[in-house]
Amino acid sequence: MIAKDRSKLPILRDCRVYKIAALVLLAAAPALADDTRFSLSDWGGVGLLQMPTARMAPDGSMSGGLTALGDLHRHLTVSAQALPWLEVTARNSAYPGYYGLTEPGLDLKVRLRREGEDGPALVVGGRDVTGSGLDLPGKGRFAGEYIALSRRWWDVDLTIGMGWGTLGEAGHLRNPLRFLGGRFHRDRDPSAWPTRRGPGAWFGGERVALFGGAEWHMPALGPLEGLSLKLESSGDRFRAQRQDEPGFDPGSRYSLGLSWRPVSWADAGVAFEQGRRVMLRLSVRFDPASNGSASGPAADAGRPQRPSPAIGPRPSDGTALPADAIALVARTRGLPARTIRVEGDMATLWLDPAGAGPLPLAREVGDAARLLADLAPPQVERLRIVTGAAGLDAAAVTLQRRDLERAAGHRGSAEEIWRTATLEPSAGLPPDWRPRLDVSTRLVAAVDLAELGTALAQRSYADVMLRAEPLRGLVLGAGLRAGTADDTGFLDTNALPAAQPVRSDLPRYAGRPLSLDHAYAAWLAAPADGLTTRLSAGLPEEMYGGVGAEALYQPLAARWALGLDLNRVWKRRPEDVFGIGRGDGRGDGLSTGHASLYWEAPGAGTTTALRLGRYLGGDWGGTVEVMRRFDGGIGLTAHATWTEGPDGGQSRFGGRMDWGLSLVVPIAASGWLPAGGTVETAVRTLGRDAGQRLVQPLPLYDLRVPGGVGRLAGTWSRLWGSD
Repeated sequence: MIAKDRSKLPILRDCRVYKIAALVLLAAAPALADDTRFSLSDWGGVGLLQMPTARMAPDGSMSGGLTALGDLHRHLTVSAQALPWLEVTARNSAYPGYYGLTEPGLDLKVRLRREGEDGPALVVGGRDVTGSGLDLPGKGRFAGEYIALSRRWWDVDLTIGMGWGTLGEAGHLRNPLRFLGGRFHRDRDPSAWPTRRGPGAWFGGERVALFGGAEWHMPALGPLEGLSLKLESSGDRFRAQRQDEPGFDPGSRYSLGLSWRPVSWADAGVAFEQGRRVMLRLSVRFDPASNGSASGPAADAGRPQRPSPAIGPRPSDGTALPADAIALVARTRGLPARTIRVEGDMATLWLDPAGAGPLPLAREVGDAARLLADLAPPQVERLRIVTGAAGLDAAAVTLQRRDLERAAGHRGSAEEIWRTATLEPSAGLPPDWRPRLDVSTRLVAAVDLAELGTALAQRSYADVMLRAEPLRGLVLGAGLRAGTADDTGFLDTNALPAAQPVRSDLPRYAGRPLSLDHAYAAWLAAPADGLTTRLSAGLPEEMYGGVGAEALYQPLAARWALGLDLNRVWKRRPEDVFGIGRGDGRGDGLSTGHASLYWEAPGAGTTTALRLGRYLGGDWGGTVEVMRRFDGGIGLTAHATWTEGPDGGQSRFGGRMDWGLSLVVPIAASGWLPAGGTVETAVRTLGRDAGQRLVQPLPLYDLRVPGGVGRLAGTWSRLWGSD
């Protein structure tokens, strides 16, 4: 009689269960999936409890929260749906372990396939994917990668996946990538030093584990609307904790919990995990779609806005208003009109800055064209609207007056108007230029979750900014900064100060109650079609001052652009308002600059930028940046920089990577805020010396894209707004 190895029977039973679940996921026909029904995991991203799913949050949304798992883990998290297929989560986790240090990490999830009639949704992702930071015992204990499938039947969402690293510690199977050799068939020990984490450890390890679970979105029961029940089987067996504490009991692999979203901006959870620990989670969310900025005409109808000008019969020669009077009427209607020119059968109106406000660019252009069609002299047949900013023309679109009149009588459409419209890069020199003076505010809260010695470091401040344009192309700017809160003294870089800090001396600047943030002069020009340039001098940001030049080339209808910026800067002295340099007579000028490639998605709502060059610490490297713009002027930006590290700079604590997420929401003037502006919430690395770029107050691409052809074409269907 052959003896059976009973120690393997639970694993064999688990594998059979997962195989059956996988067949069900792949073979059965699903009900129509509702992408608005999702919940957050213990780790901040969309998921079950400890395990991820293949679901994604609404595009452009952000969430932040705190999770407590018994007396074991505390997770501070901020998650953003940077792209429809990319979820980014910044996290700092506290746990009882070595030296009382926390465990920062950057988690990513990429969707490879949406759920459809022919198959489930598919994602690939990982926790602590960068592995940056100082190597210490216990670091990287949460690092792990996974693939996951999810499929929904009516109110039940099923998930099955395979995990590596900490997600694969149950070890159900041998690593399917072991044929590649090297790290793919070696034990991935979390206690190894240097820790096996980062790109060099992705999908490595001797064994992997299967995980899965189900979420039942329960029917609405009065105040319990948005309630769901979760059941999961985890692949994590807390190997790092068992190494720290030989008597540690990981408990069961099964967990049961509830998630509740009582309102659109809140998500709470409670669970009994591993058969022995209570989990509590509270998260807040921001979704552009639920904050009055969803795309499409319905969004225009739901947002308070000025009524569009009506188009009446053409005025006679004796009653038509002169150009300067038409410009005055346009400004009283809320249009940012700079000047108007009427020549023969052409009337041209310059809007500046177009597309930067709460209305879609095409809606702003449509209102301006309607106004011209209603007030221009009777001989005018062509109406040209020039969009741009700070005196730079981005695009000039010419419309036929008769097409607008027909559309106003419901005998035409925006699509028909587009077919007869013509586009040009500019409209030549305007007859005059109205000087402009703007006052705005900026409220900023910046949070750092990437420190080892503290779970959270932050600074917040308020800026009052003044920008003057006395001549076309000349911009003068200044900003006064008032610090409101600051604990940058807890940054890791303060433990061992750098001899020549780049930004690791941030506490010297952040601790000032009142300071001059920037003061500069810039000259903008367009020497050729598609080419714009900037020369600037002064104090562009709170830490550096100097001179710089930038050039940007983007053909009229191109979705790509090329940029080059070069700067020579000196460190500002925080104790001296206008002082730059160390003040010891030695030259400490820094040369920095980057070549940039921009690529716009259709409609220019999303731009991806790749930058290569020299950073402020003398280090060379690259930056990938994703810039999103939603209706209402809401912006979401994510960036990641990797460099060789600055010579003599302090990079050992933060590594050679700089990253960040930023959400910008416009605010209107009110009783407590007399000038309009923005509120910015940023989660990023603070006080790093590696990968630091100069902060430019007037980047050329940001000036051009709001009024460019891509944004105009992408919003053209909303030419008439909600009419």
